[in-house]
Amino acid sequence: MALRRGFKSEANWLARDVRDELGIAPHLPLCPWRLAELLGFPVVALSEFADSNPDAVIYLRSSKGQRDFSAITLFNGNSRMIIHNDGHQLKRQGANIAHELAHGLLLHPPKPPFDGEGSRHYDPAIEEEANWLGPALLVSEEAANHVARMSLPLAKASDVYGVSEDLMRMRLNVTGALIRASRRAAS
Repeated sequence: MALRRGFKSEANWLARDVRDELGIAPHLPLCPWRLAELLGFPVVALSEFADSNPDAVIYLRSSKGQRDFSAITLFNGNSRMIIHNDGHQLKRQGANIAHELAHGLLLHPPKPPFDGEGSRHYDPAIEEEANWLGPALLVSEEAANHVARMSLPLAKASDVYGVSEDLMRMRLNVTGALIRASRRAAS
């Protein structure tokens, strides 16, 4: 599904705006937990439910269960709360939280998690927006340009920004940062 016209520019603007609100430069790493705090979205680890639902938590934090659950935003009226699977590696947890924060920043409306037949509600349009904005929050266009200009190795950039190498590679490619850096180096 294609993103609506102008959305990618809006995502870049939001990534810059939240960094400004957090008091960090546009090219610096963004901590999703800190952004959640700024937005007033409590972030709760799945393991905090171990006493009330031990079997479910054990399963969801297992290798197989991690494929079934990454994170979810729950609503209480207009308030949002993010529950995330702390069984995932830290970089994945950050990406999961950034995805949920993207839903919040874009004011995506609440929906019941399941329909009447028990199937998961899935709106491809809003998921595509969150799939684009989440990574843009973590690695802004300015951050991608900075990484490319500095010729940071992918593994190092991944560690500095707290994201997977795949996410970093994607942001370097979609922003055109690598192409711009190579053109600058050639001139």
